[in-house]
Amino acid sequence: MRISLVVSISFIVVLAIIGTFVTNPSSDHTFINTLDSEISHDELLGPSNNKQKPLNSSEHEGFKRSEQQALMALPSSLRGTEINGGFQVDQDGHLIFSSENRDFFEYFLSSMGEETLEQILDRLTLLIQQRLDSPAQEEALALLNNYIEMKRALSDLEQQIGSGLNQYGSSALDAHRARLQMVSDLRRQYLGDDAAQAFYGETEDFDHYMLDRMALTANNELSGQEKERALVDLMEQAPESVKPRLSDEYKMQRLRVDVSDLKAQGASAQEIYDARALVLGEDAAGRLLKVEEAQAEWNGRYAQYTEQRQAIESSNMDTVEQQDAVRALQQDLFSDNEVRRVQALDRISTK
Repeated sequence: MRISLVVSISFIVVLAIIGTFVTNPSSDHTFINTLDSEISHDELLGPSNNKQKPLNSSEHEGFKRSEQQALMALPSSLRGTEINGGFQVDQDGHLIFSSENRDFFEYFLSSMGEETLEQILDRLTLLIQQRLDSPAQEEALALLNNYIEMKRALSDLEQQIGSGLNQYGSSALDAHRARLQMVSDLRRQYLGDDAAQAFYGETEDFDHYMLDRMALTANNELSGQEKERALVDLMEQAPESVKPRLSDEYKMQRLRVDVSDLKAQGASAQEIYDARALVLGEDAAGRLLKVEEAQAEWNGRYAQYTEQRQAIESSNMDTVEQQDAVRALQQDLFSDNEVRRVQALDRISTK
């Protein structure tokens, strides 16, 4: 049965690779990206005096020229690139909060280091004043100010979290949940519910899903099959914003559980092939069938070998004779490559 365990483990490893980057609690990667662009703590904590008055009509033409000059003077990292994001307004002229607002801010903030924060905010302010009329203009400027203030607060929070997150729970999962909640609360405190949801709603949904998945993986009270079924349930209950990311993996996981049920019900090889062909296609289902046939053949030989090896080890032969007999048995039943695998499995089984 060891080969079936090896194949099962390999499948799980493939699935796990998809989520390793975010699910590894010991990774140096920040679990929830709160700062987006690389802005130093000192610059974020600089004076917050970037609120600007809206333009009047007499200044408008001058700012058209100023916008062109501002864009011509872009730092080298942004030259020749397309500006990300932007702004939309509703029929009453009010700003519509969307992730594009955040993308627009972050496009220019990404040049931090080439320019000061003050220079970047001056450029953003000018562009907002040029592109939007009242009341959306004032709303976008207020949103920019709140966004920077939020980043200052999150920078402080990151420093606090880095030195004392363990106080919020005894496990890495508890710590991540506490961190996610603190970050989410801070976002809403500065941006308001609507803007925070528009900027971070999908990201936070995915973070919550991954934390639930990590908790499932760490649950030692569930068997492997129970975890597989629970994972399917978790995927099916995931927020709608998360499901597109899980589409391919869900199909494979759902198929794995369905095939397990078919086998438990005594389904024929053709029925199992048909179920796989619906999801994977006939070629892939055929290849998988050949793999399983080879696996079953290996399992049979290894079971035969194990039975005969145990008989040798319980015989009256001395140690040297037993070792010689086992080696002869291995050579008789397996190829040279397979012998190395058998010997590795034997070492595992004796530990």
